[in-house]
Amino acid sequence: MRVLGVFPDKYTFPCLLKGCCDIREDLEVRKIHGLVFKLGLHLDLFVGSGLVKCYLKFLFMEDAEKVFDELLVRDVVLWNAMVNGYAQIGRFHEALGIFRKMCSEAVEISSFTVTGVLSVFAMMGDVVNGRAIHAVVVKMGYGSSIAVSNALIDMYGKCKCVCEALKTFEIMDERDIFSWNSIIYVHEQCGDHDGTLRLFRKMLREGIRPDLITLTTVLPSCTQMAALIHGKEIHSYMIINGLLKDRNFEDIDDVLINNGIMDMYAKCGSMREAHLVFDKMSHKDVASWNILIMGYGMHGYGSEALHMFSLMCESEFKPNEVTFVGVLSACSHAGFVNLGHQFLREIESKYGVVPTIEHYTCVVDMLGRAGQIEKAYQLALTSPSEANPIVWRALLAACQLHGNSDKAEFVAKHVFQHDPKHCGNYVLMSNVYVAAGKYEEGLDVRNMMKQQNVRKSPGCSWIELMNGIHAFINGDRMHPRSDCIYAELHSLTTLLHEHEYVPDF
Repeated sequence: MRVLGVFPDKYTFPCLLKGCCDIREDLEVRKIHGLVFKLGLHLDLFVGSGLVKCYLKFLFMEDAEKVFDELLVRDVVLWNAMVNGYAQIGRFHEALGIFRKMCSEAVEISSFTVTGVLSVFAMMGDVVNGRAIHAVVVKMGYGSSIAVSNALIDMYGKCKCVCEALKTFEIMDERDIFSWNSIIYVHEQCGDHDGTLRLFRKMLREGIRPDLITLTTVLPSCTQMAALIHGKEIHSYMIINGLLKDRNFEDIDDVLINNGIMDMYAKCGSMREAHLVFDKMSHKDVASWNILIMGYGMHGYGSEALHMFSLMCESEFKPNEVTFVGVLSACSHAGFVNLGHQFLREIESKYGVVPTIEHYTCVVDMLGRAGQIEKAYQLALTSPSEANPIVWRALLAACQLHGNSDKAEFVAKHVFQHDPKHCGNYVLMSNVYVAAGKYEEGLDVRNMMKQQNVRKSPGCSWIELMNGIHAFINGDRMHPRSDCIYAELHSLTTLLHEHEYVPDF
């Protein structure tokens, strides 16, 4: 075009700049900018917008802002581009500065402005200003916008305001897959795994097809609640819909997804299925091996866990800190005391891993389970200086298991010193005294617990049936079928009395 003597105009450059962005030619953008300036088109809105967007895409923020400031006319699209450009690279204060400047110049904000600013407040955890923007949304009538509602859900979720996120979701006239993914993610991140699964079932009932993001968000909740049936359904859905593909090249996302599925099976106790997933993985990482080792160790298959560790080393995967937590935990549960000691001695010299408090906790627990209370106590004393109460609590549990109330008193001093507000410390020590027949001392511990205003959280159990997950809390009457449940319990208790069964407390 230039060779033929045809001069580019203001319509030429925006297309040319977009092409440079698509092929990532940042040097050419600077050359074009020079030509634009030479031709006197640098103050044109369309050409200037193209330059600003290019510089933002290449993260040349100072150049973008310089071009932006020089423009005499700026539309709302350009303002939005600047706000979102700073937000996407984590420069939140600059993004808010642009937004404030936009408001001071009386530029009418659009729904894209709102979503950009909400993303900033979401990342900053600023729910106060987020609520203020929500009020602006309602006032300007943007509440019906799916994109704005999704941004509000995300903002409230990242600020841990689950109720407000759910309220925003429920009043939406129309929802898309992003709306469902956002609200499900909010519940999962806040640890409401039961709520996550409820929303997922509701999503399926309403005929919304989950995508890979939905499934990978719900899967950890299945893992945490040991909801094997739901986990299997998700795995099956992934296979049937081609969401799990065996590619010839390494894909990090595929490895992470397969690791998540394997972790779900392992924590639900289905080690056979976990191992099948592992065997079918074309690419594995250290986490893949760790999941199997931890799974086998957790469920008492010590020999299988150690066999996987040997195969891992043979496959030239370097074990890390998590690997040895799994190995030592396996030794603890399987009673391989000597082998566990050997691993602790060699963990740094042979494998190059510096032992942490978690490793010492595993070995203390292993010795305690084996009845070697004194050795466990001495090891706890020599553990790293940052020793936390978990080590001493594990030893206190061992004292309870073996009825060693004398040693428990020494251990309790360390426990209460490190974590005086943990209810488990008091319950364990009280149980130690009761098991030893020292009822008055046990009562003293309970009174001390009251004086310190320490409360024990009620125990909660989840039971998975064909129609979903049911949660039960000790003494709970909130379950919709609690009358039937208690009636059945009373009938079982009556039957036990008829057979002269006396429970051993």
